[in-house]
Amino acid sequence: MLIPASCPSRPLVKWHWIPELALALASLVAPFATASPASASATTCAKPTGAVTSFHAAFANGTMSLGSAKAVGLSAKACGAVTGKTGAMVLTVQPGDIKFPAVSVKLLFISLPSTITVGAPLSGPFKPGPGSTSAKVSLKANLSASVKVLGYSCVIGPLTPTLTTGKSGSLQGATFTGSQKNGFTGKVVANDFAVPVVQSSATCPWLIAKLSNVFAGLPVAPGGAAISMEGSITTP
Repeated sequence: MLIPASCPSRPLVKWHWIPELALALASLVAPFATASPASASATTCAKPTGAVTSFHAAFANGTMSLGSAKAVGLSAKACGAVTGKTGAMVLTVQPGDIKFPAVSVKLLFISLPSTITVGAPLSGPFKPGPGSTSAKVSLKANLSASVKVLGYSCVIGPLTPTLTTGKSGSLQGATFTGSQKNGFTGKVVANDFAVPVVQSSATCPWLIAKLSNVFAGLPVAPGGAAISMEGSITTP
């Protein structure tokens, strides 16, 4: 925010508020963290009727970049199902069947946790390789973050990354390889999604939203934000 040289004697923002505001915006722009709904069953979901197979997945060693907000150690656990026929298979994870444990996001030299809400099923094409020794996936996600900041509640999102084993922008994933007996390992990436500005609302004051956007560099156009996670998949 630019302040004219001849500013009023009473400033719009008191400078002793800055440390608190820095902590607030660090919390606000750190959306990947605690679990989705408390009822998430990322280790217990069963094969739905008509599905080709069910699976369990674990992701680790992840990184995330949302403007100036950076995170390492991103991880998740999920389970889901594969439906359809050869050549037209679809992999789906329901919102209640995925968990993102807490992760520290660094902004302005401050590291703080946050929360994520999964707004819709993660779904996309599943392409097994010859002999069922490999698989390519591409999952479209819909995520939003709700964070309580200094007694207020603000939202960033929706974020719509496509987590793929292929190429996404400047990032390259890795096809899942292995066997049904020993499981499969691979890597998913997303560099195709935008990060919108934090909007002020009845629960998120204009000043908090504005400072969050300035310090985090929001909005971010597609190609400016990124997610990368190594993963493993097991099937019954």
